[in-house]
Parts: sequence; structure tokens; C-alpha cells
Amino acid sequence: MAEEPGLRRGEYLRRPRWVRRPAALNGLFVLALAYTLYLAAGLLIPITISILLSILFFPVVRNLARWGVPRALSSAMIVAVIVLIVGLAISTLSEPAQEWLSEAPQSLRQVKGEILEASENLKDIKELAQEVEGLTDVDDEFDAEAPQPVVVHGPGVIEQFLGNLPLLIGTAVVMVFLTFFMLVSGDELLRKATRCGRTFTERRQIVTIARRVQSELSRYLSTVTIINIILGCVTALALWLFGVPNPALWGTMAGLFNFAPYLGAVVSALVLTVVGLMNFPTLSEALLVPGTFIVLTTLEGQLITPAIVGRNMSINPLMVLLSVIVWGWLWGIAGALMAVPLLTSFRAVCEYHPPLRQVAEFLSNQPGQRRPAHGLQQEFRRGRDAAP
Repeated sequence: MAEEPGLRRGEYLRRPRWVRRPAALNGLFVLALAYTLYLAAGLLIPITISILLSILFFPVVRNLARWGVPRALSSAMIVAVIVLIVGLAISTLSEPAQEWLSEAPQSLRQVKGEILEASENLKDIKELAQEVEGLTDVDDEFDAEAPQPVVVHGPGVIEQFLGNLPLLIGTAVVMVFLTFFMLVSGDELLRKATRCGRTFTERRQIVTIARRVQSELSRYLSTVTIINIILGCVTALALWLFGVPNPALWGTMAGLFNFAPYLGAVVSALVLTVVGLMNFPTLSEALLVPGTFIVLTTLEGQLITPAIVGRNMSINPLMVLLSVIVWGWLWGIAGALMAVPLLTSFRAVCEYHPPLRQVAEFLSNQPGQRRPAHGLQQEFRRGRDAAP
């Protein structure tokens, strides 16, 4: 019994440092981190996008380097292709998007008027409103002296976009250069990161974790990107068959918003509902547009993506939804689109770092496996015990 306090102390010291800290201190750290992410969104968003792009295309650069292609040349070619595709998409879709935004308010008013006229439940409300309006009428002499309301119209969507255009161009240029240099110096950064290890075993563990996380995240990003591109193309084809104007615009929107699970599909369905109401005279024809998209995104989310990605990369749907909400609150639309890749990368790091493996099991969609209470600590210290 005399050795029990020492044993408890040893187990306590073998725990990760963030577990040994008081809960209040961990809570303050989380609040400070969230405030920093929110405050520095304009700086961190392009850096995060560049990191994700470099992880996505780094296997291509590595394979080309094995074939004798210099890293700088292959990185420049990849960045040039990305810029060309994005520029072509913007130039092709900007005019239809601008036309739809300019016509949307008038079309929405017409749709609203048709819905109000078709609704029989609003007749009593209209009659009551007319009676109240008659009671509040005043003489013309008082009307002449009554103050006239002043309505201030803010800038429209196009004016806001043009006002932020210099900032957007500057951010795009920064992202291009960051992605290029990250692709060129990826292995060099990893070699420098290994210096953080105190022993050869720890350095080898850093390399192993980095390689596996990079490989899994690159495979996940490439797979999800291809799936979303196919979903956008199929959606555009279906809308083209229905006779919806600008099907490429709505297909691109559906594929892009699908990077934000659940919420992205809901937003796309709502937008396509408005598009259907604006372009078809009957309600059944209008609802056929969002109904087709709902069927496609359900097949993609419930059958295709789980079958291709596999259970090893599956994450708890509740954690995915919370991640989309939190990152969307912190970084807006960009944060919602990057929420799942960020959560996936965090889960991959936890999976290959023994002290955080319980966090990976908590985020995973797989049933937890029972382990001894001290199993993680023994596995974590196995490398240090084997070191000279």
C-alpha cells in the first residue's frame, strides 16, 4: 500500500500535458484560440487554403520529382493550372450570376405575389388590414403636414463585390505565392520539423505521423473533390434537361457548397427551389428542380461517398455538423467549406499520436474499442524506452 501514491503520481505524470492542466486553464486557452481565429480570419483563411491546396497536390509534385521534373517547375505548372481553371470559371459564370442577381428581386416579388394570391388563408387578413387602414386615414391637410418617411438603400451585392475587389485580388495573389512555395519546400519543412524530436525514435515518429496524415488527407481531399465535381456536373445536366437557364452556374454552386455537409445541401436546395419557382409556372414543375438535387445529394452522401472514402476516414455526423457550424461562425462561408478537411486533418493527427488517440475515437463514426487504462501511455512511451 505504500507504493500506491507513487504509482498514481507516475500515471499522472505520464498523461499528456493538456490533461494535467486545470480545466479552467484549458477553457481559457480554448476561448483565446477561438477569439484569435475570429480576429485573424483575414490572415488565416488564405494561409489555410494554401496549406490544403499544397497537401492536395503534393503527391503530384513528389511523383513528378521521381521522374526527374524539378519541384519548382512542377509546382509552377500546378499553380498555373489552378489559376487558369479558377479564372476560366469566374469569367464564364460571372455574367450569368450578375444577371440572376439583378433579376432576382423582381422575380422574387412576382413569386411572392403569386403565392399570396393563391393562398386562401390570407383573405381574412387582407380584409382586416383594409379595415385598419381605413380607420387610420386622415384628412388631406394633415397628410400634407405629415413627415415623409426616408428610406436609405444600402449598396447592392454587385457594389459590395466591386468595393472588395482589390482586397480579393490581393488575397488571391498571396494564396498563389503561398501555395507555390509550400509545394516547393514541403520536404524541407518536414526535415526541419524533425529537429523538434529529442531522440531518433521521436524524430522518426514525427516523420511517420506527418507522412501518414499527409497521405490520408490528400487522398480524402482528392476523392471528395472529384465526387463534388461529378455531383455538380450531374446536377447541371439534370437542370439542362429540365430547361433551367444557366445550368452550369447552379451545378457549380451545388458542387462547391457540397464541401460543407448538410448545411451546404440545405442552402443549395433552397436556392434551387427559388430558381424553380422563378422559371416554371406550376408548383409541381418548380419543385422538380430541388427534388432532383435532393435525390442526387442523398445518393452521394449516403451511398457513394461512404463506399469510396471508406470507414477508416468516416467521422461522426454530429461532429461534422458542429464543425461546419463553428467554422462557419468563425470564418464565414470559407470556414464552412473548409470545416470537414480541417476536422479530418485533426482526427488524422490524433489517430497517429497515441496520447490523443482517444480523441480520434471520439470523433470517429466507428464503435469504440476497449483498451486497458494504461495502454495508451505504454504505447506512447514505447519509443522513448527503446531509445538509447
